[in-house]
Amino acid sequence: MQSVEVEIFGRRFRLRSDNPTRTEKIAADLSHQLTELYETYENLDFARLLLLACFQREESLQKTLEENNTLKSELNRVNQMIEKMMTL
Repeated sequence: MQSVEVEIFGRRFRLRSDNPTRTEKIAADLSHQLTELYETYENLDFARLLLLACFQREESLQKTLEENNTLKSELNRVNQMIEKMMTL
């Protein structure tokens, strides 16, 4: 693990990471998201902006997981069709 310092929404944080480059990218993406949220919700403090960002990311993750499961099901169905065709 390496120590990496990142800036999120104007605040500096020291984190430990196996992949500092990825950690820096995530921090930059999160900072950008918080800036966009702040432009819409100027009255929210940092903690509430973070909570809103977490909810948005969790919603996106859940949608992606659902899509992934759908694609896995479709892939399994196609693979079964191919297997049946090969046994003919």
